[in-house]
This record gives sequence, C-alpha cells and structure tokens, in this order.
Amino acid sequence: MRLPPLKVVLLLLLVLLGVGAGSRAAHAPRVETSAQENPVVVVVFMGDIMLDRNVARHAEAVGVRSLFRGVKAAVSDADLRVANLEGTITTNPSIAQRDNQILRFTFEPALAEQALAHLGVNAVSLANNHALDFGAEGYEQTRAYLSAWGISSFGHPQNIAGTLSAQLSVRGRTLCFVGYHELYDPELSSVLEEIHAIRQDCWRVIAFSHWGEEYKPEPNSAQRAEARALVNAGADVVVGAHPHVVEPHEVYRGVAIFYSLGNFMFDQNFSEETMLGRMVRAEFYSDKTRFSIIPIRIAGQEASVSDGAVDTFVLP
Repeated sequence: MRLPPLKVVLLLLLVLLGVGAGSRAAHAPRVETSAQENPVVVVVFMGDIMLDRNVARHAEAVGVRSLFRGVKAAVSDADLRVANLEGTITTNPSIAQRDNQILRFTFEPALAEQALAHLGVNAVSLANNHALDFGAEGYEQTRAYLSAWGISSFGHPQNIAGTLSAQLSVRGRTLCFVGYHELYDPELSSVLEEIHAIRQDCWRVIAFSHWGEEYKPEPNSAQRAEARALVNAGADVVVGAHPHVVEPHEVYRGVAIFYSLGNFMFDQNFSEETMLGRMVRAEFYSDKTRFSIIPIRIAGQEASVSDGAVDTFVLP
C-alpha cells in the first residue's frame, strides 16, 4: 500500500491538534466581530473655554500650545473632545483687551484655530451668553470658522430650533449633542422637542446646559428640575456650564448629571475656585458607561491636570 507523502501527514496532525493556520483563521473573525459589536467610544467633556483678554495675551507672548499642553496627554486618546466655547470667533478687534470690564469676547481666528486644534476639540456648545457678543453676524462667523476647521457646533443663545444639535459618528455609532441656554429663556420646550426628534437616530444623547448662578458651588432648584426634564426626555448624560466653579454631580434614573465642570481655560484668577475645573472622561460601552472625573487647574493661563484624586464610577 502506498503511504501518503510526509507533508500531508504532518498537515493532518496539525489540523487534529488544532494548531494549524486554519485554526487561527477560524478564531480571528469571532474576536473581530465581538469587538465591532461592543465598541468603546471615549468622549472627554470640558468646561468653559475663553480665548480673549489675558488668555490671548499669554498665548501671543508664550505660544498658543502653552495653554493646553498640561492637559494634552489626558485627552489625546479620546475619540471626541467637547467643550463650552465662551465667546465668538470673528475678525473684530478685541474689546475686552482694551477694557476688561466689558465682557464681550472675540477670539482671533488664527489663535483659536491653533488652540482648538492642539487640544483636539471636535465639538463645542454655543448655547451660552457670550455667543452673541458680536451679534448674529458674530455667531454666524463663529459657526463658519468652526465648520471650516472640522469642528461641529451646537446650541444657540436663544434656543432657536434648527441650531440646537449636532451629530457625530464614531466607530459606527452616532452620538448627538444638544445645547440649552437657560439664562436667555428657561423654557425648555424647544430643547426637549429636539431630543425627542433625534432620539431614535442617536446611540447616545448628551445635553450641554448653560445654567445656574455664577460662583455658586451648588446647583439651584431650577437646575435640578431642568436636568431631570432633560433626562426624562431621553438625554443619556447632562453636562453643565456657566457658574465658572465646579458644582457636584448626581445620578438620576441611571443618568449622570454634572451640574458644572467649572472653567477649562479662563483668566478668572481672582479666586482659587475659578482656577479649578474638571474634565469628565466617559467610556461608552453598549451595556454600561464608565465615568472618570479628572481635576484640572489653571495657573498663569495654562491648564494642567492637578494632583487631586480621580473619581470613577460605572453606570449600567
């Protein structure tokens, strides 16, 4: 009887032992499919960013990269970085640099582009009391510059429908961001309607709220009521701004509410509280979200991760 070639015998043995090339190929698709079905999308939320007045002076004197180099590493591996932009991006000359008592902010376009690009910002909220500092034209200029730089914007200082939300796709998932400005009009109807309208198209909905009282370390009753309304409408996370100081977070119906992250870049050097802020790192899984609250400090118009403890918690 003629025996099979030695090469065939060895190949049969490898298959029987499960160590052949065919075995590796069979397992690889299963691992890859699992990763695709349960992607992790990492989003870093940041507080108020203002690039006029003393911040602009510092950037021009020392370099734009000095503003955020102390936090760059902490946000570099995120899929998305989102902040509240406290001011406009226009070609108008700065008023606040001439008189710091006039709280109308505009950011020189080249400076703003470099700063936001260095930080890696992907989207910003314009639902705040400074987005109309240079009128409707300044608001539209701001949106146009951001769009040209590949940065999405959402929200309007007057909560006008049609400008409230933005959708970003990451790893096959759609995340939606909705802006709400309480100070202009606390009426939530247009924002709640927006959440209802987009909810079915969004894997996660994040509400960015500009609300509360400046320099108050605790949210007021209106903030709490509005946060609950946003959650009831379908928001998966609520992030707050405006107080310029950190306010606490809480969980309502399984949804994290961060009432104020404080300043992320500002020149409010008159108190310790206004020089401290928080970043929130959210790791979105299909069945849970891991939140990490990272403390930051602004010193000499440069933001850096501070030595405080990182608070981490997981919600199903």
